[in-house]
Amino acid sequence: MSIGNVLRGLAAGIAVLGYVSLFLLLQVQAAPVSALAGIAVLSTAALVIAGGRPAVRQLLGRGSSSQADTSGWWLARVEPALEDVWNTYADLVLTVGLWGISISSFGGLITYPGDDPPFGLAIVGFLSMVCGLISLGFLIDSRYE
Repeated sequence: MSIGNVLRGLAAGIAVLGYVSLFLLLQVQAAPVSALAGIAVLSTAALVIAGGRPAVRQLLGRGSSSQADTSGWWLARVEPALEDVWNTYADLVLTVGLWGISISSFGGLITYPGDDPPFGLAIVGFLSMVCGLISLGFLIDSRYE
């Protein structure tokens, strides 16, 4: 595997991790707007590095030639946009990143200074833990191909 493929795989994993965490944080409203904007910029930059202009166009719903291939949900268009560059390194970044989000969410709950910690952190923690376990299965599977 070439260095270019490794870097594109790492960038693809960062892009997916960023978009998934952006989605989770938007759903539970557990982050300030500046943090959400930073995650969106970082994820988009990683998407450009990994897949280039075609990946961005596909994420925006403009890159597919068939209307049936274009999903109405923006998060569902991330995977097809990065399918060509996805590899074991992307699985590794996604798995470790999701577990990191889970640990930091639970850590935020434990160290919350007030009496009523935000429930959204628990949701993000559990969802990212489950998704991390699922992505671990894909990581293990890709090692044996």
